[in-house]
Amino acid sequence: MKGRLLALLIGCTAGLAAAQEAGYAVRQTELKREPFADAAAAGSLPERAAVKIVSRQAGWLRVESAAGAGWVRMLSIRTGATEGAGGDSGIKQLFNVARSGSSGTVVATGVRGLDREQIANAQPNAAELSRLAQFAASPADAERFAKDAGAAAQAIDYLPASQGAQGAAGR
Repeated sequence: MKGRLLALLIGCTAGLAAAQEAGYAVRQTELKREPFADAAAAGSLPERAAVKIVSRQAGWLRVESAAGAGWVRMLSIRTGATEGAGGDSGIKQLFNVARSGSSGTVVATGVRGLDREQIANAQPNAAELSRLAQFAASPADAERFAKDAGAAAQAIDYLPASQGAQGAAGR
């Protein structure tokens, strides 16, 4: 009985070790000592550095690399052995960062709780929109609130039309 239990335990441990994934850094990022944004730095992970993903905790990955070991945000790592690998499918795609443009990275977002058909067949609800309008603050209410909070008025000029159009085109 003890022998079987020991064999099972060793098998599970070996399975966990084999389950470690390879990946690479999509951009230069800081290695942290703990999985928190305000944790002390443990080093720096260069862009495209190969890593071994040791464990996961919430939105953080514990990685090991030639640059050192530590915690990085999940969106800083792309799974797969090489950057040139083909498209991912299934769960890997869920954790990968969408790539576009010359900078190379953007964050992809989704809708939780709705399936593709519900999103495709979505219709505006005029009654809810008019109900929402009841919560709008008038300019006088907003000014009164700001004054009560001790906020000072500031005049901010709009961008000239040519600069605004260029900025919108560059996005």
